[in-house]
Amino acid sequence: MCGIVGSYKPTGQSCSSEILGIMRDRMTHRGPDGAGIWQSPDQKCTLGHRRLSIIDLSDAAAQPMLNQAGTVALTFNGEIYNHSQIRQELESLGKYHWKTNHSDTEVLLHAYEEWGLDCLHRFYGMFAFAIYDTRNPDKPVLHLVRDRVGIKPLYITQTKSGEWLFASEIRALLAHPDITPEMDRTAFWHYLTFIVTPAPLTLFRGIFKLPAGYTITIDYTGQATAQQYWDCQPSSTESFTEQDLSEEDAIAELTRLLKQSISRRMVSDVPFGVLLSGGVDSSLNVALMSELMNRPVTTFTIGYEGKEDYNEFQFAHRVSKRYQTEHHETLINRQQMQDFLPLLVQLQDEPIADNVCIPLYFLAKLVHDSGTTVVQVGEGADENFLGYWWCEHYRHKYETVYQPASQSLSWWQRLLSFGKAKMPGLSGEDLEIQQRAETRQELFWGGAVCWWGEMRRQLTPDLDPFQQKIHCPIKGLLPPEHQQLDSHAIVQSYLGQLEGKLTEPEVLQKIPYLEMKQRLPEHLLMRVDKLTMAHSIEARVPFLDHEVVEFASRIPPHYKLQNAIGKSILKKVALPYLDHDMVYRKKQGFGAPMEEWFKEGDFGQRCLAAFERSEIRKEGFLNNQYFTDLLKHQMSTGGGYSFHLWTVLNAILWHESWVAGNQDCF
Repeated sequence: MCGIVGSYKPTGQSCSSEILGIMRDRMTHRGPDGAGIWQSPDQKCTLGHRRLSIIDLSDAAAQPMLNQAGTVALTFNGEIYNHSQIRQELESLGKYHWKTNHSDTEVLLHAYEEWGLDCLHRFYGMFAFAIYDTRNPDKPVLHLVRDRVGIKPLYITQTKSGEWLFASEIRALLAHPDITPEMDRTAFWHYLTFIVTPAPLTLFRGIFKLPAGYTITIDYTGQATAQQYWDCQPSSTESFTEQDLSEEDAIAELTRLLKQSISRRMVSDVPFGVLLSGGVDSSLNVALMSELMNRPVTTFTIGYEGKEDYNEFQFAHRVSKRYQTEHHETLINRQQMQDFLPLLVQLQDEPIADNVCIPLYFLAKLVHDSGTTVVQVGEGADENFLGYWWCEHYRHKYETVYQPASQSLSWWQRLLSFGKAKMPGLSGEDLEIQQRAETRQELFWGGAVCWWGEMRRQLTPDLDPFQQKIHCPIKGLLPPEHQQLDSHAIVQSYLGQLEGKLTEPEVLQKIPYLEMKQRLPEHLLMRVDKLTMAHSIEARVPFLDHEVVEFASRIPPHYKLQNAIGKSILKKVALPYLDHDMVYRKKQGFGAPMEEWFKEGDFGQRCLAAFERSEIRKEGFLNNQYFTDLLKHQMSTGGGYSFHLWTVLNAILWHESWVAGNQDCF
């Protein structure tokens, strides 16, 4: 795992090695074990690298790495888990000079030489990389790549002089003298909906991120083009029926795939372990890894002081005892977490309004302090196997509210004309669902949608402050829907592609697909990347092996959500390895106790003071009185608005720190 950075200016010299070195070293935490810079002879391309040594610790595996002829240069962040098999295939060709014994970087380099970008389809792994290819000296080309599911980030921008810049983190781009941080207003609009900015947007105007499964190619004239190379759309023609695949056979196949995935992610020349929450996903990870090892698995758990209802220590202890793991755990308190918030804003680059980021930072610190460098984590299981409570909730709403409204629009419209107050027994959510059905909007917008419906209309009643044209210099990267002040347009840009391709209930196939396009790559995986890499820890995600994802997309939805039990098939996989009560206990989740924070100590007052002095408040983006009243209500009586408040406050602290330049933002 590493940090990469680079500059390309086909029509003139790219940035100097000195400037690129400053940009690179903004990400020292991503690679404390070494640093490198390479510049092309004509100085049109400069590549930089920060190294966290995981596979092949020798100096021969240092980056940027060149082929023998010096015509292809690579800077690479990630791991190719099947590099040994690909190396054997390449060695059998007898065409390549090898300078390392088992570097996956060198395998990637030669695989590209042999197959071009088609090599991507051979890789099992996580990666973001840049390849500069001058084998045709008159037409050099730069390729930027992000892995299939978006485990590793990659950001890109272009200066006014036409220089292309890219990096693993936005902070590196901001170190360039021609880049000035400015908020993208359209991205801010969508951030309030989704608690992250949807790719390819970022909250920084003019800075874009590669979506998962995409490449960007910049040719010798400076023209950039984006292209998708992998997707995982569900389809009735590709899906298994019960006759094709019995549930018993599906359980056996998923068990095989997970064992294979975990085994792939044990490839490492440094110590590795597992983040163990005590839930099904992480516990199954421990169990299957234990089968594959001849030493105890190293496990890590975190909890809150004085908040036993938030902690899952007892379940983690049971798993640790059963599999005799080398267990590490830590407790953190409220003061530690609140004091961490200004640093959190810096580490994220752009806000991820998920308070799980807070304990995750301290958990990664525990891993680092133990001498472990690599951990496996459980992200992706709930998303692809319908594990959250709201999956059953949306299935029920789809059948009882949304579908009837969609099929009988004229009748519903007549009923609505009598006024919402005359419709007994309908909640605010049901009314919103009916309105979505009437306007042909999708029912499901994402697993972490924050400001929507009437609350959103109250928060942002005026569209004028958000109006801003987006210029994207990369052909095929920015969909027109992302430029609208309409977050449903983004949802529709993904789910509209599935029209006519699904069987009922459609919503249970749309949920995992939309999560793979939005929440997983830009929310869950980015929180893992940013907060583990803050301590130079590499996190690997076995439930997001692309073969596991593809299998999950093809099995019947009722294998996943069965009798209102989410993640049913995965729980049946886990039963031979975990106690029954642990497998079927209520999902607990883990995050900071925000509801209590707003009512305890001075946290609420500090939030109010941060809002009162913020530039965002002064710019008129929000209904300031409405937000202030909501915050004061939460401080005095609670009310369940901490998620909404935390989302806005994240943006406020981000703007103060990154745009206004006020490091003392909280």
